[in-house]
Amino acid sequence: MKKLMVLVFAVLLFAGTVSASGGKLILNLYGTALNVAKNNFTDQAGRTKAFFEVKAAYAVSANLYVWASHGSFPLRDSWKSWERKSSFAEDITVERTLSKRVVAGGAGFFIGYFEPGQFAVRVEAGVCSIANAIDSRVSFIEPEQFIRSEEASQWAPGGRANLSFTYGLYKNIFAEASAGFMYAPDKIDGERSNLGGFHLALGLGMQL
Repeated sequence: MKKLMVLVFAVLLFAGTVSASGGKLILNLYGTALNVAKNNFTDQAGRTKAFFEVKAAYAVSANLYVWASHGSFPLRDSWKSWERKSSFAEDITVERTLSKRVVAGGAGFFIGYFEPGQFAVRVEAGVCSIANAIDSRVSFIEPEQFIRSEEASQWAPGGRANLSFTYGLYKNIFAEASAGFMYAPDKIDGERSNLGGFHLALGLGMQL
């Protein structure tokens, strides 16, 4: 939470600086649904996760801009598995929780206007960094006796592409729907997984 507050403060500070200098800045806040494929390292099945994402874009010419985004969801994605070590070993349960952080940036091109009642289309391409933090709690199944806790992490760079459609609502305020794909392959112990996936986002934007 503290990191998110620092990020929001930095974005607002940057927005004020750019506005004072007469630049053109666009800020977005999204609710994003990310369809993550099966993770071959953790053996977790594919699922869809929803999280908040913020993005800032700055126009460098008439229709070209650069952009950067940040999104994360906390340790709320849990799943269980079990395994039998041997005929002399007890069955154990492994309960894991996963958090994910997505940082991306690149260049974009837009056609249209962000004025009230007007439509615009944005096409973006860039790079991304996706990190998973995994906490595991190992216990005996029957007595539920705690054995140990373990931590693991995954990280991979990759690419990201977005296609967005905007509609102006009020002065400097617009709604936006966005779809895209992130590919960030990570390989651990010979198992390769894509930490990204397809994503859909709905949100609001402000042009400064």
